[in-house]
Amino acid sequence: MKKTIPILCLAIATIALLFSCKEDKSQTEDIKQTVVDSLEMALHEVDSLLNSGKLVHLDVYEIGKIKSISMSVQKIQVAEHATIWINIRKDCGGQYYYSREDAHLLYDECPYLIKAIDSIRENTNREVDHEEHYGYITKDNIRISSYASKGKPWKIDFSVDYHKQNSSITLTDKDIDDLIELIKRGQDKIKELENQ
Repeated sequence: MKKTIPILCLAIATIALLFSCKEDKSQTEDIKQTVVDSLEMALHEVDSLLNSGKLVHLDVYEIGKIKSISMSVQKIQVAEHATIWINIRKDCGGQYYYSREDAHLLYDECPYLIKAIDSIRENTNREVDHEEHYGYITKDNIRISSYASKGKPWKIDFSVDYHKQNSSITLTDKDIDDLIELIKRGQDKIKELENQ
């Protein structure tokens, strides 16, 4: 009786392993068929591909920088499947991996973010007699926000992850122009890579 328990446990573990291997293969095949239309889908695809035992090719194209925030277009490819996004990175100082914050911006989100930036700028060139706020957040927690109170000028912040205070910078008018320009250049680069 005591000898059969380890054998039974081994058999159950083997069956479970076989089923999990079959599920992983079918999930990877399903992912290849899926069109990426949201950040969650893109990140799920990247995670699945990186863990599927296949060679991954990552290209990074630097776009530019505003203060301590840099932008690049990144393309990850496995066989014929590719996913492309704009990566926004905030250098938070220090020497370790947690000294920076990264966020992903998908092509389809760019026009909405640009429109939000323009709207915030248009609404902040005036004085207010009360406290007022504007804000826009992307799927991956990138945030542009502005606020003012009576007798004080507007302040505009850009955050790579609005949950983390050290991931923000304050934008000047020139920074806002540069930010829009970088996003547009990122869009152009994504289009170029998609058409190759």
